[in-house]
Amino acid sequence: LWLTTFMATDFGDLEAADAVRLTWNVWPASRVEATKCTLPFAALYSPCRALPSMPVLPYDPIACKNCGAVLNPYARVDFHGKIWICPFCYTRSHFPPHYAAISEQNLPAELFPSYCTIEYTLTQQNTAMATSSGPAPPCYVFIIDTCVSEEELNALKTSMLQAIETMPETTLVGLVTYGTNVHVHELGFESCFKSYVFRGSKETFDVKEVQEQLGVLGAAPAAAPAAPAAPGQRAPPPASK
Repeated sequence: LWLTTFMATDFGDLEAADAVRLTWNVWPASRVEATKCTLPFAALYSPCRALPSMPVLPYDPIACKNCGAVLNPYARVDFHGKIWICPFCYTRSHFPPHYAAISEQNLPAELFPSYCTIEYTLTQQNTAMATSSGPAPPCYVFIIDTCVSEEELNALKTSMLQAIETMPETTLVGLVTYGTNVHVHELGFESCFKSYVFRGSKETFDVKEVQEQLGVLGAAPAAAPAAPAAPGQRAPPPASK
């Protein structure tokens, strides 16, 4: 009982510090153990959750040259060769010149074991989201399982509306629902409902095929010009991979 209470408290503290909740607190040590898990491995991440003690680093992050993942405490580091190995794709990347003094005794903050969740103050020239008119607006995509009872679905609708009401007016909102089929909804049309439908019985989809169907690969399909959005009306962002 003491061990169970200790572990529950410990994982609760981690969740409070990083705003991440996993379906399992222990990772399987073998493929056989993984096949015996009754629940799939998943993580619920709350990026907008307020973390009062979260560190803010006054410089740009170091990203993997292959997958774009950011340098973090789980990366393997070769201090002699000034190389780090991405924990996601295992690509070896060189540290930039200003990291020349890095060593086991002189670590950058993003490699501190306790700094699993941090924020960066990006410089203007390296801010990918920066535009001529300022930072891009926040973007949210609601992904909803419609195979639930009517009572649960109505409660979900209420929660969604409450969440949308708290968002800034410039927020971009997308909606994907799945049941027998998967519907990617195109919001912003008051006169009719528009959505892209994908067959639910199909096990795999080719990424390029989906991009072509959604009109995000190459030239987008022509569409009638939409009327200016009314105050408070939000439209979804262009879909991307």
